[in-house]
Amino acid sequence: MKSNIVIALAAGVALVSSFPVHSEETVVITATRTPRIVGELLNDVSVVSQEEIARSGQSTLADLLRSIPGVDVGNNGGPGKTTSVFLRGANSAHTLVLVDGMRINSATVGATALEHIPLGQIERIEVLRGPASSLYGADAIGGVIQIFTKAPKGPARPTLNAGAGSYGTYTAGAGWSGETNGILFGLQAGHYETAGFTAIKNPASSSFNPDADGYRNTHFSGQVARRFGSDHEVGARVFYSDGLSHYDSSFPARGFDFRLAQTLSSQQLYSRNRLAPNWQSVLRYGDSEDESTNITDAASRSVFRTRQGQLSWQNDIMLGDHVLIAGIERLNQKVDGDTSYVVNERVITSVLAGFQGRFGDHRLQLNLRNDNNSQFGNRTTGMAGYGYQITPALRASLNTGTGFNAPSFNQLYFPGYGVPTLRPEQAVNREAALHFDNGSSQAGIVTYRNRVTDLIVNTGPSFAPTNVGEASLSGTSLTYKGQLGNYRVRANLDLQDPKDAATGNLLPRRAKQHLSASLTRTFGRWTVGTELSASSERYDNAANTLRLGGYGIVNAYLDYAIEPSWSVLARFNNLFNKSYELVRDYGVPGANFFVALRYQPR
Repeated sequence: MKSNIVIALAAGVALVSSFPVHSEETVVITATRTPRIVGELLNDVSVVSQEEIARSGQSTLADLLRSIPGVDVGNNGGPGKTTSVFLRGANSAHTLVLVDGMRINSATVGATALEHIPLGQIERIEVLRGPASSLYGADAIGGVIQIFTKAPKGPARPTLNAGAGSYGTYTAGAGWSGETNGILFGLQAGHYETAGFTAIKNPASSSFNPDADGYRNTHFSGQVARRFGSDHEVGARVFYSDGLSHYDSSFPARGFDFRLAQTLSSQQLYSRNRLAPNWQSVLRYGDSEDESTNITDAASRSVFRTRQGQLSWQNDIMLGDHVLIAGIERLNQKVDGDTSYVVNERVITSVLAGFQGRFGDHRLQLNLRNDNNSQFGNRTTGMAGYGYQITPALRASLNTGTGFNAPSFNQLYFPGYGVPTLRPEQAVNREAALHFDNGSSQAGIVTYRNRVTDLIVNTGPSFAPTNVGEASLSGTSLTYKGQLGNYRVRANLDLQDPKDAATGNLLPRRAKQHLSASLTRTFGRWTVGTELSASSERYDNAANTLRLGGYGIVNAYLDYAIEPSWSVLARFNNLFNKSYELVRDYGVPGANFFVALRYQPR
């Protein structure tokens, strides 16, 4: 691994030193909890803009995330099915997902149902890789995915979209948003539906059922706010997604049309105030809910519900080129439903502090946080990062950080399975990076090693969860995005080694190499693009005896601007009808297409 890192860093220096110098100013919030220009950051971050989301033509969040560095995805049989995201090789429950700053995960499962977050509601995605508990608390061992829903801006105007494609898929959405006389308002609503394909593709599987397993989702988000000059704003936001997915199973009887109905929702009130020329305060209160109803036969269903009350107050103090942050948070997690848990509620009270400084060509970031959990007591995490601006376009950075993940309520208290004495999982990460940015082209190399201890694994005849595992998550990511002549180019290569430290085996469903690339060109009103996604082999079990073969798939798309506000997109996925598996026995889409009409006033 060390020799690969040296070669990669040397190649990166040779690559980035050949570009001319300009400037580029993308603002990122997730990396520091404050708006910062990406060129000032010491973290490993990706941003997907609304323009890039629209241009991608993807229909699900999981498909879009597969193109982001460090992200590997598992899916149990198509849209709306259980989707796992492995950020830098960490477990799915090790990635914290926020929607407009709100936690929206299930405290029973321990992960977020990404399959039910519709792309039609998303304005921007920020992905922070590496432990971030010093900023956000529990669950951020692999990193943070923050999703920002569409926000009002500019004069009031409508948006419309409609599309249809293979597998009986269709979508429709509309919105109205804008700002007038200091009042911001916006509402976006939509519907997605697909007949799908059989979730289990292997006829020999005990769960095989040849019927198509469809999915439908109805969703909306909204915001209303009042601005008082440029220094004060109060407002409210809401997000709602209601999905119904059909799936295959053998319990309690093979062949039944199993269904899972799941809703995700959040609502919040906030007040953003400049209390002094250099003092910005943000106060937020809200709650979120994840409710799932599993229909397993004509007369039987099970319900799991997570409610999370969330309160935070953050203060940012500007001191010239430096920023101090201080905040307090309170999180109340409560679970209920048909299952009786011995303990069904916990409260986490947190304090955090941070510093971001610039001293000439030197950068410094420090973060410290303490989380007092009513189940596990105090957990203190930290992060320290240093960066140096080698040239106006080239910067290097080093950072180290810690993280932890609290066991889920299922792992602790599910009847006949949970173990109340489980301890939180812990992580220590170290990484080095070299980034180039000349405004028109960006390239980067990041190498990291994340050691996770007290890893919760399932052992023994009952598969009871136990703190006996240790994982080593190491790797190197190489990225490039820019304009080469008339072409827009994006390429990400992940070389990783997510393994069980005791056995040396790969962690289940994670590949050692993953490549994502795209090439796009515009001819007048036409935009033409092609994409490649390739992955090495992976294994479906911890013993590495159930092999899932590597794959490479090619997609293509056409976008035609009828006029500045109207456009038509045609997308062709898996052009060569590649058959592969992300999860053993579960199907993936074959060759398929999707066509959409969009109205977006400029």
